[in-house]
Amino acid sequence: MQAGLSLVEIMVTLSIIAVATTLILLTIPARHVFKQESDRLREALEQAASHAMVTGQPVGLIVEPHSYSPALWQSGAWRPLENHQLPEDISIRIDGEPPSPKEADEEPLPAVIFDPLGHTLPVSIELSRNGVLTGLTLLPDGSVKMEAQ
Repeated sequence: MQAGLSLVEIMVTLSIIAVATTLILLTIPARHVFKQESDRLREALEQAASHAMVTGQPVGLIVEPHSYSPALWQSGAWRPLENHQLPEDISIRIDGEPPSPKEADEEPLPAVIFDPLGHTLPVSIELSRNGVLTGLTLLPDGSVKMEAQ
């Protein structure tokens, strides 16, 4: 009797490894999309803070149940800019509470306001997807701290 592995045993082992690798790779894009959305929100907050200080105008972030948009204070009202839609399976919370949907005739109000002098009220924003949570904390100086939990 010879010691070693037959060609069939090697092929079966390689097939099992290929299936396991495929299953692992199928789970990676879901995390990638969530990370992208967390980074995009962090960048939107940082850009809003910078814009407020550079232009001397208050800038806000309007948050709705599945979207958010930066807004400028112009002529006594908040003017939303581009709206960013979150994927349906990602939820957002402000200071632990989900944003309340606005009425059709209601003017949108920002959940976060960036003062042109660089002062900002601390706010905690959470994105969650399938039990994975990313927390973004807006600090009083306008900087953003991001923590994956």
